[in-house]
Amino acid sequence: MFVGKTGRLSAGGLVRRGGQVAAAVLGGVVLAALVLAFVLPLVHAVLPLKDAGGGLSLVFSSRVVRVAFRTLVLALLSSLLALVIGIPAAFFTATRRFPGRRLLLSLSAVPLCVPPLLVALGYVMFWGMQGVANDMAQALVGLEEPPFTFLYSSLGIVVAQGFYNFPLVMKTCGDCWSQLPANQHDAALLLGASPFRVFRTVTLVQLLPSIASATMMVFLYCFFSFVLVLLFGGVGTSVLEVEIYQAARSSLNFPLASALALVETAVAVLVVWLYSLAEGRGRENRGLALDAAGFGRRPLGGFCEVAGFALLTVAVVLFFLLPLLQLVVSALTSRSLPSGQGLSLMNFRSLLSRPGFFISLKNTLATSALSSVLAVAAALFLSVVLKEWERRIAWSRRRGVLGRILPLLPMAVSSVVLGFGATRLMASWWPGLTGSPWMLVLLQAALHWPLAFRQVSVAMDKIPPAMTDAATMLSGFPLDPVFRIYLPLCRKSLLSALGFCLALGCGDTTLPLVLGIPRFETLALYTYNLAGAYRFGEACCSGLVLAALSMPLFFLGDRGRTGRQPGKKRFKEENHG
Repeated sequence: MFVGKTGRLSAGGLVRRGGQVAAAVLGGVVLAALVLAFVLPLVHAVLPLKDAGGGLSLVFSSRVVRVAFRTLVLALLSSLLALVIGIPAAFFTATRRFPGRRLLLSLSAVPLCVPPLLVALGYVMFWGMQGVANDMAQALVGLEEPPFTFLYSSLGIVVAQGFYNFPLVMKTCGDCWSQLPANQHDAALLLGASPFRVFRTVTLVQLLPSIASATMMVFLYCFFSFVLVLLFGGVGTSVLEVEIYQAARSSLNFPLASALALVETAVAVLVVWLYSLAEGRGRENRGLALDAAGFGRRPLGGFCEVAGFALLTVAVVLFFLLPLLQLVVSALTSRSLPSGQGLSLMNFRSLLSRPGFFISLKNTLATSALSSVLAVAAALFLSVVLKEWERRIAWSRRRGVLGRILPLLPMAVSSVVLGFGATRLMASWWPGLTGSPWMLVLLQAALHWPLAFRQVSVAMDKIPPAMTDAATMLSGFPLDPVFRIYLPLCRKSLLSALGFCLALGCGDTTLPLVLGIPRFETLALYTYNLAGAYRFGEACCSGLVLAALSMPLFFLGDRGRTGRQPGKKRFKEENHG
């Protein structure tokens, strides 16, 4: 009787299984398309080096080595500055109570949902030659020349990149810090160790995997920096990304662009490999406070803590908050009023009167939505495949790690390199086609799906194998556990991945700029062109619209990742201060 009932399949069951098969096939097709959209442009980005002859000598030429060394130095200094600001901020947010703690924690969203273009605009409006800081200093002291000129130099690049990315260090290290068990810390204090020695020999050792993971992620962001350097970089401060763009678009020196792209990608692959190892070590150290009391938050105490917190606050306000706030002020003020500068909506009215603004907004919504759906579909398909293989086949640890590293390799290729390769690919395969929005969609999805894969695969790893084994035994169809177990339990991570990819797609300035699609602008590219035309008021208004579009999408994804915290008591404990 049991066999007869389970062996009989209704028409509805056939339709459901047919839909499951179609969805699985579609996911595989999307993943294959994104892999091709990544591999083929990458190959064509390196081919001009092979065709030119003497490619190896060009790779090790003095110009390439000089630019690569400068890029490494700027990225390392920017990462070091992010650590110097981010680790103390993580200490205060994880172990201390103070007014404004929740505001400081909320800043961790800025590097992920506020495009670098807006940060660059904020720095120009506040620290630029005609910025607020120089205007105030000249008015107060009576100087004829602007005193703050660091912005258009290597120092300006390091400051902007370091402060822009420090919230990533604060978030990563702060989360780990709040989960560390306090028993080892207290035992060392009882044995007579000084607080600094306890931090150096106990706490810092426990934090090292998280610090390494955050540092390498920030290094990648700084190493691939394009818009900030393009706007701030003066003579002798160019980096690999800008040199590749200028060699490919301005001087048409494709072998040089290929050599630069090869060096940049090789360094980034090494960093991604180290990042995957640090992230795996960080996962092993998570949850350390589950069976022991963690660090409790207490008020600030002592002269050193108060002085350090004051210095940190001043630095964050001057080089992080005020440039961002200046975007809002510049958008809502106008110098063309009869009474002088004052609050006005003239910039917004001028922006809304331009038909190109609404066209770019529509293009942004369409391309980012399509690329996000493709990225999440590919991430889900690969996560399911790896989960099923690891469950059914006795993989060795080495093969399991390899399966986790390979999907992260697209993080080692920058938008400039991929865009340069895509233009070369289209020039060789379709000479009459100069660019297409569909190419932008595919390239964005190919770059963003590893980020979605990280979130979905982490959530899928938390599903107990016994649950999927039971679902497989109770169902005669191998795809039933995927749609009945994986998808329902990972829906929050899928929503999170979709929100992150949407925010990244909306704020992408580099790919639309490098591809140069005729008569096609996204909102980020439209904002960049306004700033390039010195229409800073309208650029700030367009940037605010871009931020208003990106930030809700990011917080939608962040809410999907974290979920609501039930209970007023727990809410007060986690947000006190």
